Amino acid sequence: MPKDIKLWVINLIEASPLKKKFILNKLGMHPCRYFRWCQKYYLDNSLDDKRGLYRRNQPRLEDIYRKHIVDARKNKFVGKAIIGPERIVDELEKEGIFLSHETVRKILHQEGLIEPRPKIEIHDYKRFEAEKPNLLWQIDILYLFIIGYGYYYLFSILDDHSRKILFWHLTPFATAKEAVYTVHEAIQKVGLCPLKIITDHGIQFYTGEGKKIGAFEIYLKSKNIEHSLARVRHPQTMGKIERYHRSLRQECLNHYQFDDPIETRRIIAEYIDLYNYIRKHKGIGRVTPHQRYSGQDKLIRINRLKLRNQILLLRKAGWSENYINQEVAIRETVANIKSALNKEVVLI
Repeated sequence: MPKDIKLWVINLIEASPLKKKFILNKLGMHPCRYFRWCQKYYLDNSLDDKRGLYRRNQPRLEDIYRKHIVDARKNKFVGKAIIGPERIVDELEKEGIFLSHETVRKILHQEGLIEPRPKIEIHDYKRFEAEKPNLLWQIDILYLFIIGYGYYYLFSILDDHSRKILFWHLTPFATAKEAVYTVHEAIQKVGLCPLKIITDHGIQFYTGEGKKIGAFEIYLKSKNIEHSLARVRHPQTMGKIERYHRSLRQECLNHYQFDDPIETRRIIAEYIDLYNYIRKHKGIGRVTPHQRYSGQDKLIRINRLKLRNQILLLRKAGWSENYINQEVAIRETVANIKSALNKEVVLI
């Protein structure tokens, strides 16, 4: 409908002494259309032919933060691996930008930076987690090949509550003696014994029913530590340390060709420091394992929720220049909080 005709109809009805409903019936026009024209004319001073009620014109979040997301995808890494949507969300939070990982994933799809995820069947598993640190430890072995030396074996101990790697040991021998050494050094480093240690049925940890008890089981009994065994052919029982091994391979080991055990230990040590102190973990509320282990995660989640609520209120209020300035100030506050927390963390 042309704008001049809309204005003529409004002037005609407003100037007429007859009832509006009577005139609208004569014109064959629905009242909702007429009142929508009046709303646009008096509130927005416009008679553009747009459907819907009067709304403020505000930019979409995808357009505001698209450059931030694309830059983070191209320039940020976890170890040697390019970060995905969830890691990009962590990077944006450091700047005070709170977006869902699905929004980030949609933008990456639009930019052609990631491929759509294949649909997989999701199974329901019985999940468990220790209530406090050092109640349950998981120990497992990961093998890697070093050119000129053969296979080496990485023994790692993970705290079930926090997912923190408490101790690790790279050795050319996958024996019960090396497993005992790993647990002993972890106890010395932490300063206490766990209540329970869970392992698989590897010969380093378990010799089998009716057979002579191995060195690893004897050591646990001497320390009054309960030995729990995972289900046979069920890696989900030790899913936390298995997931850590997957991350270690994808973000570190797969990007190197190792030819020196000393250099290999240095590279693994750098990644484990990154895993414990910098890399956020989705399974524990997107905090680092050290923050969860030390009890800092509760305060961090409360502060994060407060800042998120403030920014959501600003978004609902509108995207004027004043609100943008306030949001920038909040981002600076978040950055200061993050830097203050990082200073308290002492890397091993």
